[in-house]
Amino acid sequence: MQELTQEAHEIKLRVAQLSELSGTDLKAEMDDLKMVLLKNPAACELLLPEDIGMAVAAIKRLVGTAIAAATKETPSSRRKGSTKVDLSIDLSLD
Repeated sequence: MQELTQEAHEIKLRVAQLSELSGTDLKAEMDDLKMVLLKNPAACELLLPEDIGMAVAAIKRLVGTAIAAATKETPSSRRKGSTKVDLSIDLSLD
C-alpha cells in the first residue's frame, strides 16, 4: 500500500506541474503522464477529483492550442478563400 501511495503522490505532482507547461512541453508531459497512468492503474484510484480536474484542464488547454494552431489564418488562405482544416486530435490511451 505504501508503494501505491508513493506512486499516487508522484502522479499528483506530475498533474500539478501541467499548469506551468505550454506547447510542446505540455504535449510531451501529457504523453509521459499517460504512460505512467497506464502502468499504475491501482495508484490512479487514489487520485482526488481535484487532481483529475487539473489534468482535464491541461488537456483542454492542449486541445485549444492545437485548434488555434490549425485554424491560424495565413496570407495565402485569405486570397484563396476558406480552406479546410483538420481539427481531429487523438486522445486515445493506446
